[in-house]
Amino acid sequence: MWQVKKSGLFIRQWKHFALDYKERAGIEVAGRFIDAVEQALDFISENPLSCSPYSPGADYEDLLQYEFRKWTLKKFPHSIFFRTANNNTILIETIYAHKMDIIGRFPKDVS
Repeated sequence: MWQVKKSGLFIRQWKHFALDYKERAGIEVAGRFIDAVEQALDFISENPLSCSPYSPGADYEDLLQYEFRKWTLKKFPHSIFFRTANNNTILIETIYAHKMDIIGRFPKDVS
């Protein structure tokens, strides 16, 4: 069984995006976004190795050591990035909107 741990960055981003949806599109859309993230986390916790490995490209080879995987939310333009640890732990690192500069965030926020 996999244990899921969410980073502080992930939690802050999740709240930020939910509040942004609430302000721009209303509470119903914000609720659907929260549900979509929860469904994605359930899927990741049950099937982490079936999620696509993330390749940051040749210019960011230092990120390859983290072996990130990603899962794209259904009906929202966001993806969840995570990695697995040897002790059956899933480390949920970040959620990002597809227009965000994710490469620029990883080196500063990943421990």
